[in-house]
Amino acid sequence: MKIVLKLNLKMGRRLFLFSFLWASFAPVFSQGFSARVIDFETKQPVPFATIQYGPHKGTITNEEGVFVINASPQSFDLLEISSMGYQSIKVKPEEVSGNIIYLRSQVIQLDDVFLTNKKLTGREILERVKLKVAENYNFQLTRKRFFYRESNINRVNRFDLDIDESTIADINQALMDSISGSIPKYSDSYKEVLGDFYGSYSHQKIQLIKAANLYNPQSTTSLDKLTKKLDNIFRENVKRNSYLKIKSGLFGVKVDADELAGERKESLAEAEEKQLTPEEFATSVTDKRNNLVSSANENISSVVSKTFWNEDSTFDLFDKLNRYKYNVKGYTYMGAEIVYVIEFEPKRGADYRGKVYVNTGDFGVHRIDFTNVKPLKKFRLLGISAITDVYRGKLIFSKDENGKYVPLYLERESGQSFGIDRPLTLIEKNKNVVGRRKQNELDMDVLINISQLDKYQFVVYDTEEIDEEEFKKIDFSSKFDYQTFKRYDSEFWSGFNIIEPNVAIKEFTALQTD
Repeated sequence: MKIVLKLNLKMGRRLFLFSFLWASFAPVFSQGFSARVIDFETKQPVPFATIQYGPHKGTITNEEGVFVINASPQSFDLLEISSMGYQSIKVKPEEVSGNIIYLRSQVIQLDDVFLTNKKLTGREILERVKLKVAENYNFQLTRKRFFYRESNINRVNRFDLDIDESTIADINQALMDSISGSIPKYSDSYKEVLGDFYGSYSHQKIQLIKAANLYNPQSTTSLDKLTKKLDNIFRENVKRNSYLKIKSGLFGVKVDADELAGERKESLAEAEEKQLTPEEFATSVTDKRNNLVSSANENISSVVSKTFWNEDSTFDLFDKLNRYKYNVKGYTYMGAEIVYVIEFEPKRGADYRGKVYVNTGDFGVHRIDFTNVKPLKKFRLLGISAITDVYRGKLIFSKDENGKYVPLYLERESGQSFGIDRPLTLIEKNKNVVGRRKQNELDMDVLINISQLDKYQFVVYDTEEIDEEEFKKIDFSSKFDYQTFKRYDSEFWSGFNIIEPNVAIKEFTALQTD
């Protein structure tokens, strides 16, 4: 058993980093078209607005209202822009001035609202939504061209090693502060994937076309040096034939000094083995590629299958309507259609609050925004805690030419935190030394809190139906264009539509390794 506290933190699965901030909303690609959608009155960006530029072809604005169409403006005649609560507009690319497109709010007129002899409650509206799911949504086999982005953000909120007592002079608070200061406090990574999604909500096959892994290797050299120093100090001060009693709260173990010496030799041997040969390096790249494929397939399938009508979904609003209370806030427009705006919040220990936007005519859901109001899972025992404290999402659907609702943008975020708050005592004892058996003692408190936030974004650009025979005959290839980057390279996506990275992503640059 090793004495040294191994600080092997997985601060992010891999790090996408971007360094160049492009000029404000100028065309990103020489053959493409880019603009920003702005609220005319407030001058604020309009996120997740729908941009249609041809049959079955569209995109969506990002959180900052920016979109890019990776096609020459000469290849499409008209842009149709729509967003919840705004007047839809049609504009020619050459008519867009300064790469800004303004949307005006659309006010509901009383005579526009479809009146019935019974005013529906929020629950009654959502009950009708459930009844009409099979009729409203396209459950046929389709091919969807998609772009997927996975973001992983990790933060060390606290990493304190506080010494209460130490009889070894070199093991002091200054050394522990140095160790704590060497821990990277923030780490993020990004994976981007473009491909074709075949199947339905419940059964999928995914063919990747291009994938980028923006990777930032953790710089841990300084931390390794400090922990090795701590390791050496402790071993040099432990006498021959001594044994150590290690206690953390109610638990304790005993370790012999000879065992420490043997582990030291093993550690040195392991360090030598870490020097990668060219063949081993190539293998590590292949492993990163395979991990990205596995992660993308799993998470894309998860995001698509967790639709609001799925009873197995973590988001349980439609499965447990009686556990929520509702407030019909009014009406708004989605294009030319009138939409109910329904707020919901927990009533009987439920987990979420948010808004649902439901078509007043066919009771199809255009959009859902939800976020948890309390931790979904909690574990706390003897100073160790683990909490799932974030689960939120966004589901946006658009109508196809047959009047069926199809997914346009699906987003999910999940967050966890992990903590340790425990005492740690190491006592050296030696029965062969004259006098008292206790030789050295180290008493310290370990206080650690780490959080991780994972975000998954799935955008559909065009959809076409396929039949069962086509689906069965699809021959998937394991070959696709894959690259690892330390900074964002827009040229990698030249010729393809993606959801624009936000400014925060573009500004990141890979950390330099020591």
